[in-house]
Amino acid sequence: ARSLSASTRQLFAKDSRTMRSNTRIILLDVGGTFVKASLGIPGTGAVEGTFTHTPISSDGTAEEIENAFRVSVGGRMKAAADEGYEVSAVCVAIPGPFNYSEGIFLMKHKFMSVYGKSFREILGDIIAPQVRLAFVHDVNGVLLGAMAADSSLRNGNVAVSTFGTGLGFAYAVDGQVQESETGSPAKGLWNVPYMDGILEDYVSRRAILRFYAELGGCLAEGEDVKEISIRARRGESDALEAFRLAGRHYAAGAKELIGTLGIRHLMFAGQIAKSFDLMEKEIRDGLGEAVSISVLDDIQGTVLIGAASL
Repeated sequence: ARSLSASTRQLFAKDSRTMRSNTRIILLDVGGTFVKASLGIPGTGAVEGTFTHTPISSDGTAEEIENAFRVSVGGRMKAAADEGYEVSAVCVAIPGPFNYSEGIFLMKHKFMSVYGKSFREILGDIIAPQVRLAFVHDVNGVLLGAMAADSSLRNGNVAVSTFGTGLGFAYAVDGQVQESETGSPAKGLWNVPYMDGILEDYVSRRAILRFYAELGGCLAEGEDVKEISIRARRGESDALEAFRLAGRHYAAGAKELIGTLGIRHLMFAGQIAKSFDLMEKEIRDGLGEAVSISVLDDIQGTVLIGAASL
């Protein structure tokens, strides 16, 4: 599958001191276990060499979560100041439910202890009142970044599917990401009715683990999908079939929506998408030749480029 990582990396600035502007932005990619942050250049992406990963527990106390965000943003504020830059904005890619226009946490499955709090309230005096805050759903951010990296994706209908703990999906029409009223992706795949449940039950980390166990595979304590992929590449039939099953289910469950939306190009991203080659044939055969497919193997860089465009 065609990789977009090379064009993504071309948008990174390797030396921030070579840029003429005296301002920087802070880019955040918020996950359930880490806040990934970097300094960035508006409309371009992250500045190479400025990345940090701050541990965060999405089921932690309000104090623990707030402290993680303050440490992450505060550290990048200091890094910018040390280089002689002012920070003009903090641009955040974060999963939903979330109020993207007001920056308010609305999740109940994680970050529950800060439900109803605004991001600006959490950061407090870490940022000045004039620093702009902007937010994007993380999957929409991936799609924004991919289109910034490859201008050919700004024509027609294109989509990205993130495949990891869950099943994400976003699409764009002629370069415009389609959003719901709340700022989340306009259409979703995860909850599409499928067989005896929803599609995410058959296309996700937990699905591959279940398939492998049902086929007779056995993992040691602490092992996960990564170990199944290693075994698949070593020729273990049960491990390979677990991925192939996920690919067949994806194509069967997603084909109708992808056809209805007229998607001409579909990208895959996420942790399990790193093993896309193990299920590529099943997905391509199932979706048909009308849809071209590629893999984004630098999801972190891509989502930060998307955040930089806010």
